[in-house]
Amino acid sequence: MGEIRSPYFSLGQYNYGDNSDIHSPYFSYGGGDYHGDNAEIHPPYSSAGDYHGDNAEIHQTYSSAGDYAAEIHPPYSSAGDYFGDNAEIHSPYSSAGDYLADNTEIHSEALFHQHISGNSYKAQQFAEHGKVTRHVRAALNYEQESDVCIYRVGKALRKSNKAMYSPRQISIGPIHNGNRNLRFMERKKYVYYEQFWKGRVSNEREREGAEDKFWDALEKDKDKIRQCYEDGSHEIEKSEDFLGLILYDAIFIFELFLKYNEDKDGEVFKKDSILKEPGLRLAIRRDLILLENQLPFFILEKLYDLLPENTKGKDTEFKTLACSYFKRHLPSNLPPAETTPKHFTDLVRSLLSFTRNGKSVEQIKSFHSATRLRQAGVKFKIPRERDCLLDVDFSRLRTEFYIPKLEIDGNTERLFRNLMALEKRLYPGQEYICHYINLLSILVVKPKDAKLLMENKIVIHNDKDAVRDLIYSLSSVHTIDSHSCYHDIFSAVDDYYKSSWATNPAYFIEEFFGNFWKGVATVSAAGLLILTSVQTICAILGLR
Repeated sequence: MGEIRSPYFSLGQYNYGDNSDIHSPYFSYGGGDYHGDNAEIHPPYSSAGDYHGDNAEIHQTYSSAGDYAAEIHPPYSSAGDYFGDNAEIHSPYSSAGDYLADNTEIHSEALFHQHISGNSYKAQQFAEHGKVTRHVRAALNYEQESDVCIYRVGKALRKSNKAMYSPRQISIGPIHNGNRNLRFMERKKYVYYEQFWKGRVSNEREREGAEDKFWDALEKDKDKIRQCYEDGSHEIEKSEDFLGLILYDAIFIFELFLKYNEDKDGEVFKKDSILKEPGLRLAIRRDLILLENQLPFFILEKLYDLLPENTKGKDTEFKTLACSYFKRHLPSNLPPAETTPKHFTDLVRSLLSFTRNGKSVEQIKSFHSATRLRQAGVKFKIPRERDCLLDVDFSRLRTEFYIPKLEIDGNTERLFRNLMALEKRLYPGQEYICHYINLLSILVVKPKDAKLLMENKIVIHNDKDAVRDLIYSLSSVHTIDSHSCYHDIFSAVDDYYKSSWATNPAYFIEEFFGNFWKGVATVSAAGLLILTSVQTICAILGLR
């Protein structure tokens, strides 16, 4: 999500792009401007209907109607202008109804002299003498941008590997609704919908009453539900169609989770048309974690609370029911965060990384691969008590590096890619999954590093090259900098490495005899040194 460091005010249609970063006041109303890719705006600009292309940059005052501009550095004022993704605005900006695209960054103040009506928060509360006061974001009623939690991943990520973010078996929510490749499961969803009402709600009168309650709850929160989805992420405009889809998919999820919870000896699975197929069960679970394939968690909780107690079984809270479904397949014994997750992707992140919550993020100064650390005497082990996948630790006293076991399968890359995409957008500064992948990428530089972790049962797989390639692929998904919540561990490891390498013969073996040519060079250098020493001694004796 975007970062807003000063007041933001708008009326009418809007669309704020991915990762918009707004450093100064911005006001807009009316119009429908679109600001293009990577535009950087620095000087005064005035235009009607201008198109500023990708990476456009204008360094001087520009005034035109319908002109195509490059990079803009000074104040900008326009109605109907087009700025691209990653637009960066460095000076005063004033516009009517502008469309701010992905990664928009505004570094300075905007002047706002228009009269705005129809909003309870008066414009004059923000502006004094033509200058907008800062740091009043908490007072704003306009919170749509902060509510967005379900969206399509960026174009660059989709282009790199679209299959990692798209459902293969089932569509949940509006973004992938209507995908013809998923029609098989639409029929299955209808079966579950009927089973839920006929099997769990005993008669038609009760069904009608329950459906009415569900629909009333959806109607009451329809605006809040829509605000969870990024503008332009789907094309379902009619309110009835949109809410009907949410209800339909929510009932499918309830029925699926309840059946999982009721299965004690596999009998439920055997009798069910979906659950009896292990491959289909696995595919559905994988699709339910995808970032683009979500329903807002708050509405699922609200609808679940409306169910009769005898329908819910032992799990009276939906979060508990959802955790029991996902934790079967996750290396985690953690409870979820106390706050309500935004959706299932967010819930899974919480189950994996909650122990990292509150950890400071600082720069890593030194890096050492797994084989280098082993040569210095570090032993890699699995912790005896593992709460979650991210619980990494280092004991300098015992020279033991504790890393929880990671089982790599066909879904590992999809899972981590979606969690990392979520963190980059919604959790800036708390990208704990990204930090974990960064740690693995530092340890596993070559296949021999992967082999070492595999030999110590930290990574479960049978192909060291595939493990190394997977970690490299994940670390290259997003630009991962050298800041990490594991900075203290890296610092402790580095201190030990520097103090122990000179006393460890394994270091010299690797450093000077690591391969054939290193060995030849070492022997040659040693021989030359010996011959030189003998020659020097002989010369000294000859002089006597």
